[in-house]
Amino acid sequence: MGEKLLKYYKYVADQKGHTGKLQLAQATKISPVLAATEPDSPETINIFKAAVEKITGSTAPHF
Repeated sequence: MGEKLLKYYKYVADQKGHTGKLQLAQATKISPVLAATEPDSPETINIFKAAVEKITGSTAPHF
């Protein structure tokens, strides 16, 4: 559970550092700790992808 969500956290951290991770947590309302246990549902993945795109300014990867 949460495998893809954690990959989005890693991607944002690689692109934008700690600030990006904080922005992702705020935008999704799911912390990295909670993301580890949250199911990788299509709805949640879409929320993460939209937030990643807003934070990084580029298309979110498909995991």
